[in-house]
Amino acid sequence: MKRCLILIAVVAAAMISPGSAKALIAAHQCNYCHAVHGAAGSALLNDTQAETLCMSCHGPAGISTLKAEVHLNDRNSVYPAFRITCRTCHDPHDNGGNWLGGSNIRLTGSRQDATGYARITTPNSGVREVVFESRGSTAGMPTLHSFADADEDANGYYDGVCETCHTLTKFHRNSAAGSHNHNTGDTCVRCHLHASNFVK
Repeated sequence: MKRCLILIAVVAAAMISPGSAKALIAAHQCNYCHAVHGAAGSALLNDTQAETLCMSCHGPAGISTLKAEVHLNDRNSVYPAFRITCRTCHDPHDNGGNWLGGSNIRLTGSRQDATGYARITTPNSGVREVVFESRGSTAGMPTLHSFADADEDANGYYDGVCETCHTLTKFHRNSAAGSHNHNTGDTCVRCHLHASNFVK
């Protein structure tokens, strides 16, 4: 009976998210991050905190080539302290569709409501849409809707993956305030590395 209930739960989970990205690697099955038996976390995670689980692969000692750190502000910052964790920006199960009809890359955005759009809960602007996709012909190049493109399509939204949260930065805020001309068309992570908390 117990095996039957577990099988039903596993099949139901697969039906709920049939397009699961599995952290962008098809070989990652559910048990890569989840454990049906003996999991300590509420989401049957192999680790009690999702952030620790993410860092087991994406941290300095992890096996992933895509290294990351939790996003903190600079120790010498005059701005209020903040801490952005992995799941604030990333959905480990799927590339979220964005409000412009595209699909965000790098598992960016979580679905916050019935709209189904990829959104991020920001430190001081509430829940905002985020668009992180490459529409250019050259893969990997900064393009429309990449990192911080200001109001690139003149619709009143500053929704790039870097600028959607920024309200106190000198450059690329999520409004018309501040300068939007800093390294325009470049990739923010060229200088602000994910593996270094995005601090330059």
